[in-house]
Amino acid sequence: MKNRSRLFAALFSLVAVAVCFGVYSKDRAEAASRPQEPQKSTPAYSRPAENMSAQSASQDAFYGPSFDSLAWGLFLEAMMPSTNGSLTVENWTEQCELNPNAIGCPSAASVAAAEKAGGDGNVRILHGSPAAGKMAGSDCSAMRRTPVAGYPAPSNLTQNAMFCEEVQVSPPEAEFLKRNGLTTLVGQQTYGNARGVAINFPGTGMNEIRRDLDSVEVKLDWAPATSFSNPTFACPDPTNHLYTETINGTCYALVGIHITSKSMIRWFWATFEPNSDITNPNRCDPKLYGDCLDTWGTTSSQPYGKGQTPQQSPQLQQAMDAAHLNPALKNYFLTGVQTEFVAEGKPTLLGNSFVEFNQGVAPGKSSCITCHQYAAFDGKRPAAGAPEDNFGRPPRGWPSIGYACNQNQNGNCTPVVANSTTQDFSWILGLMPYDGARAAPGAGQSQSMPKNDKNELLLAMHSLKP
Repeated sequence: MKNRSRLFAALFSLVAVAVCFGVYSKDRAEAASRPQEPQKSTPAYSRPAENMSAQSASQDAFYGPSFDSLAWGLFLEAMMPSTNGSLTVENWTEQCELNPNAIGCPSAASVAAAEKAGGDGNVRILHGSPAAGKMAGSDCSAMRRTPVAGYPAPSNLTQNAMFCEEVQVSPPEAEFLKRNGLTTLVGQQTYGNARGVAINFPGTGMNEIRRDLDSVEVKLDWAPATSFSNPTFACPDPTNHLYTETINGTCYALVGIHITSKSMIRWFWATFEPNSDITNPNRCDPKLYGDCLDTWGTTSSQPYGKGQTPQQSPQLQQAMDAAHLNPALKNYFLTGVQTEFVAEGKPTLLGNSFVEFNQGVAPGKSSCITCHQYAAFDGKRPAAGAPEDNFGRPPRGWPSIGYACNQNQNGNCTPVVANSTTQDFSWILGLMPYDGARAAPGAGQSQSMPKNDKNELLLAMHSLKP
């Protein structure tokens, strides 16, 4: 991890943003670790008004020239090829490796079938979106073929259109979760009770060097070629418009990338999509989840909408080349970033036209930071096969954008249930089983383990009885 971090810092020095990976000052770390709720927001950016993604001089030395550049830094670090040829992020720990009994994880039979279908002894853990549920006869989720709050679904979907997810966590986060027994809800409650009923992931205020030690979560959404018609795509994609992989014997395209990082006390949120009319025809639609804005990675200083594709900036092109990125990944664009609940008195929005639409999020109602603010365990045993009680959405009567509070919009007033264990914006924790499940072995083992050994581990873990 440290070598990869140094490589990436050197890479970005080519485009004068190596300051992104500097050392935290003690004053800033101490300030970041103080209680944050309730509080008023200092706007980080505003859409569709003037560009606010550029930062002040003091922020520049800490985050780089803009939040957009930080987003691309995280993207390139995750998506650059590793020594074994796979994407770097694919060598991290998938959430089902933390505990295969987590909600939505494939069964032992599914893992064995995937290994057989792959034909090469390797298997990837693909599963559905917990917010969308599983498709009948599959571990993955059905794509929406009906409108969401009046907004129509894409017209090129097949009858059995589906998508799958992977959620990868960085080595520091995986080690933290396993070492502290946070792979069950009871374990989280025990840990939180000794720490003011709060879980705080490694990150801002918790370490000194962000690039080596911050928690990072990357959600990858994959759609098989059979989900689309007239036209679809192939593996590999000869046009290089879509990054594709044959996974467990099936051809998939990477259709959405969510990246969250504890480089800020309330995390840093960014989402990316391919510029593809096949898989992401509604990218940047202001009538859906907002237009796109990227003043570092494109030559546009203004937001842009559906059907508009600005040129990528020279500094991004240089960074992509230096990272030896797969050519198809050069057709992926930053939709936007989010760092605050409210900016200029208005709720901030961030949503992915593929990810959020297929979870049924209504147009104009997508805010990553607000949704994840609700992550907390109320201490009650969930129903069999269900995540924690408030998983994935705001409770009835609570807002989905702006501050997470049902009384006013002057600050957050969570947790919803008093004395709940707050889970530091991570819904991964809410998917963990209540108790009794055996988690993966200790820190570092799954990160460096060959994939065929991982397969045996997963099958063995499933055979263990609570």
